[in-house]
Amino acid sequence: MSIRLLFVGLSLALLLDGCATSFFNSRKSFEPEKTQIASAAVSKTGKEAVSINRDGVTFSDGTFLTRSGMSSIRLPKGFHFVTQSSVYVLAADDTGKILLINRKSGKVLHEGKLEYPLVSALLRGKTIYYVSQDNVFGVYSVAAKKTRISAKVGRAYAVDTRIANPIAMQGMLIVPTLDGKLLIINPANPRAARGFAIGDSANLNNVIFLSRIGGRIVAATPKKLVSAAPGAMHKFEASIADVTISGGTIYALTGDGRVVKLSPSLKVLAQKKFPYAQFTAVAVVGGKVYALDRSGALIVMDRSLKKSRIYDVGEVEDYAFVAGHRLYKDDEVIDLNKLSY
Repeated sequence: MSIRLLFVGLSLALLLDGCATSFFNSRKSFEPEKTQIASAAVSKTGKEAVSINRDGVTFSDGTFLTRSGMSSIRLPKGFHFVTQSSVYVLAADDTGKILLINRKSGKVLHEGKLEYPLVSALLRGKTIYYVSQDNVFGVYSVAAKKTRISAKVGRAYAVDTRIANPIAMQGMLIVPTLDGKLLIINPANPRAARGFAIGDSANLNNVIFLSRIGGRIVAATPKKLVSAAPGAMHKFEASIADVTISGGTIYALTGDGRVVKLSPSLKVLAQKKFPYAQFTAVAVVGGKVYALDRSGALIVMDRSLKKSRIYDVGEVEDYAFVAGHRLYKDDEVIDLNKLSY
């Protein structure tokens, strides 16, 4: 599957692949003149992905992958990874059920139920700040075993499922909604949330990347990249395929085949275009920048984007996910340390 679109209704969510697949098939493909063999860096995982989100991949055997690597915990059948803290793992199913699991022992500590299926969340102690389908923001208390706050925050019809989880920043919580807003929440008084919109409509404008650089919020929708600080907001207008931050620098992949290096205020520092590339994942590992095209071309560059080498790692059929120095793709894992420019 290429890009998943999530249609959010009152009680129904559907995954649609046909439009995205048709779109990509109608485009010209990136065809580099020369590629390197990467077989020495590639091995099989033997795992089939059943759920994919911004921060994790859940496999059919119940194991899951996060940005820090493969977990030894096995989730109950029907549940998928949502997020984790230093102590807990939060998992959910497609009916609204949630599980809080001890990260070390794998023991289920709490079972709960939300009105709508969970989409994204942040764990703070035993309180869950979340967004569910139908674009509902909520606060769930594990101790009280109930939702303390639940409010619909806007309409969202079609959503890119690379949905970013909320983050904590300077004592506040930044919660991305499904209609392209960022809610700024004081945990001591979550009912008094304020926020601002970075998306332009209710369709495919949810936040697909959310992080921070110092006191700046860095967020992306499928249509733009935003850097916001008190009293200032900068925008980089482009179709956004993926974003990463390394060493205070932002690297973005665009829909027109560019790898772009940007400052925290989104000044373009360098860029390189690869005609017809349909990028899916970017990472910075060991001082090198990696950009993966859906055709299987893995471009390895230096941080200045001046030097590059392209490896053929095979077409991306389902997903691509970077954890540590490894790139997981479909049923394969690629050791990025073994590839250079």
